[in-house]
Amino acid sequence: MKKYSMAVLLSCCSISSMAAVPDGKVEKPFVIDNEVICLKEIQQKITPFIKAYEEEKGVKYKYIVKSGLSYKDTVGLRLQINRVDSGLNVRVADLDYYWLQERGSMCQPSYLVLDRSEK
Repeated sequence: MKKYSMAVLLSCCSISSMAAVPDGKVEKPFVIDNEVICLKEIQQKITPFIKAYEEEKGVKYKYIVKSGLSYKDTVGLRLQINRVDSGLNVRVADLDYYWLQERGSMCQPSYLVLDRSEK
């Protein structure tokens, strides 16, 4: 499997704010009824993007929550994404996913940093 390195920043702010990659403060993830807030939405948005780089069909991923994050007026999650099909459990990417704390913006990305490089 080829490894790719990329950082993608999405911002609702001006272009000048996209110059710096956010390095958020590590927090506890937000959990309600034993479910991590926004995890399902993140999986639905990111999985098709990651699958686009695979050379095989039927690839499955597991999202492991490493921590919650906060950066300026955003909150988010730090995730490790592992490939788990065919008996594998191999790290394929790290993801920092931030969204605004406003109710209408919940789970919509404000910043997104995806790292597929080997560590």
